[in-house]
Formats: sequence, structure tokens, C-alpha cells
Amino acid sequence: MKLEVGERLIWLPVRLAFRTVGRLSAGVRTGQREGFSSGQMLDYVYENRARGWTPLGRALDRLFLDAAGWRGIRERRANLAGTLAAIVLARRAAGLPTRVLDVAAGPGRYLLDLADLVGAEGLHIMARDADPDAIAQGRSLALARGVGCVDFAVHDALDPAALAATSPVPDVVVASGLYEIVTDDAAVRGSLRGVHALLAPGGLVVVTGQPRHPQLRFIAGVLTHRGGRPWVMRPRPIVELEGYLAEAGFADAHTTADSQGIFTITLARRLASSRTTASVALRRVRW
Repeated sequence: MKLEVGERLIWLPVRLAFRTVGRLSAGVRTGQREGFSSGQMLDYVYENRARGWTPLGRALDRLFLDAAGWRGIRERRANLAGTLAAIVLARRAAGLPTRVLDVAAGPGRYLLDLADLVGAEGLHIMARDADPDAIAQGRSLALARGVGCVDFAVHDALDPAALAATSPVPDVVVASGLYEIVTDDAAVRGSLRGVHALLAPGGLVVVTGQPRHPQLRFIAGVLTHRGGRPWVMRPRPIVELEGYLAEAGFADAHTTADSQGIFTITLARRLASSRTTASVALRRVRW
């Protein structure tokens, strides 16, 4: 949703407040430095620990972190970790290891949570992101937490050819928090085609979506990507995102929404000639 010039002017006082007194909040400073849509910002939201200069700054930071969208992102994190844990455990019960690829992991904090949740037995996590700083931060986090089953590398999740050439081939591909901030529908569809080309028959894809957001105009009018571009989002109805998956060649799509109806998680599989453990995982995943 793109704002007209007049509406952007309406948000000017709020933008000025963010650039002045708002900078007392450590979260606001992180967003202005790294981009409010960045992996580093996401990681800060995940931590959910109010910080800032002076008691006023910490109070402002708590208000910032308690916004509906950030609460939804923290719920999405828990739901996503639970979904992936169910898949890993279902495959483990069938005697199969699991290789998970997150194509836009940022620092990958929730992936480290997943490793803690299910244990490292038979688990290999490939955390990828286009931002070298986020990848470096992820490596540091993994080292500090002693998680050795996660490796980090830089790549572009919107490059279908690069996705299709990823090695080793994963069993599960995750796109979390990526397509919600990409307004170009063709780029999203191309990325999903690259994921489909990468996965073996029966492989699973887990995609987060955003059919609605109560703060679209505030975000577009006040918050920015890295580099200062307005953070404009393109909500996609569940049926549209599931349609993109079907178009790319995936089947058995199952979508669940969070408690606010802001974020969704869709699980689907690449078509296989016969029923596989992927089908077992699909049946067992519940929030």
C-alpha cells in the first residue's frame, strides 16, 4: 500500500518525533540504522527487552515493542518454531534426518531456538540471507549459544536460479518474513519456483504470509527500509499465497493464522509420485 504525497505529509510530525525524542528508544535507533524491515530489527523484536537512554527511552522502547505488528511477529516466531519442530520430530520418528534451509534467515535466532527445542540429532540447518551483517551476527549468536548444527552463508532468496542451485539439497525450505516485505508479485512467484526446482519430490516448504496488518499506513508513513525508502507492504490474502504455491507446483497447502489474524504460516509439499514421510509431517503439524 503506497501513500499519496498528501498523506505522507500528514505523517510528517510522527516521523520528526521518531527522529528526535524517539531516538531515546534503542529499538527505534536500530530500525533507523539497519532498516525497520531488517533481520537485525527482527532479532531485536524477538529479544523483547526494552532498552534506551534514560527511563523515558526505555518506556518509549516498551511502547514500541508492544505494537500489534511486533507482537504478531513474536507469535509468528513461536508458531514457526513449533511447525518446524513437528516436521523434524515426525521425520526423526520415521528414522529420517532433516536438512532445513531458511532462505532469508537474518541472524537466525528462531533457528537456534529450533535446535534447542528438538536437539541436534539428525538435524542440519542452513541459514541464508542477503545481508552479510545479519549472517555475521547469526554466526556469533550460534557460537555463543553453542549450537553447532547451523551454518550461515550469504545468498539472494529472490534469485530463482541461485535458489535452485543451492547445495546440499534440503528436505524443508522456509521463507519467513520475506514475502511480506516484497511488493513485487513476480519476484515472489519466481522465488517459489526456485524453491520448487530445488526440493526433491516430497520436500516441504514453509512460508509465512500477511493477509492484513492494522498498522499499514503508519508503517508506510513513518518506518523505512535500510537506506531510507518507505516501508510499503503488500498484504496478500491466504488464497493468493496458496495460489502462488500451487502455480509453482506445490500441493496439500495448509495455512494457519495467528491470534490477531496478521501473520500466517503455510505448509505445502512438492508433488511426489507416492506418499512419503512429508505427508506424515503435514498431518501431524498443529499449533
